[in-house]
Amino acid sequence: MLSTRIISALIFLPFFYLIVWVLPPLYFTLFILAVAAVGLYEFYRMAGIRGVHPNRVLGIVLGVLLIVDAYYPLNFGIGAFSIAGYLIVIMIARLFSSRPVDGAFGDIAATFTGIFYVALLFAFQIMIRTGVDGKQWLVFLYFIIWASDIGAYAIGLPFGKHRLYEKISPKKSIEGLLGSLAAAVGMALLCRVWFLPSLGIQEAIGISLLLAIAGTIGDLAESLLKRSVGVKDSGGLIPGHGGVLDRMDSILFAGPVLYYYLALR
Repeated sequence: MLSTRIISALIFLPFFYLIVWVLPPLYFTLFILAVAAVGLYEFYRMAGIRGVHPNRVLGIVLGVLLIVDAYYPLNFGIGAFSIAGYLIVIMIARLFSSRPVDGAFGDIAATFTGIFYVALLFAFQIMIRTGVDGKQWLVFLYFIIWASDIGAYAIGLPFGKHRLYEKISPKKSIEGLLGSLAAAVGMALLCRVWFLPSLGIQEAIGISLLLAIAGTIGDLAESLLKRSVGVKDSGGLIPGHGGVLDRMDSILFAGPVLYYYLALR
């Protein structure tokens, strides 16, 4: 399992470096569009396991439009009017569909939730990338979450004795969480030396802890969804990691935290 994870990471890292650090933001946006579309498919597939029938095609199309708006504003992004527009379109589509009336509530809710859980949270990464020092901060985000994940795994596996939140994720431990936080702080200090010299030591420690905690909550949130439908992984696209949502669940929650931190910085 660990060796498969390492191989997957070694394959992905050069590609990640290319699309984030070398190429213009458009290429990372295209990557996120593809990843979010797969993530939406996984989300809607999980909903279908419990007999819910979200409008997959409409949900993916609206999610893609939301992400495009994050890169190139077209005035149908994430404002209050746009959110209302998404809901109205989804409800109209269900109203005139050939499906029976029974289950309409769940179908509409799942379609709507998928757009904002997957597409909206992915869109924050694009807004970080297109901001000031965007590529540095985006790499910082990914490095912190990756370090946090490795720290949790390295400490939690051999030393984890006290369960963190057993009813949602029986394998997660308090010891693993402490390892996650320590690894996140260590990585933040390294990033400060490597490519973010403007980041103070105290600031690096503070934001890395916030991101690691947000990432842990994101991981638990996706575990809640998977446990509720009785699946181990959201998909099988990535060897050793499961699906897109399994790999990106922490970053989905950490992205908005970093974006709003930078906006207030």
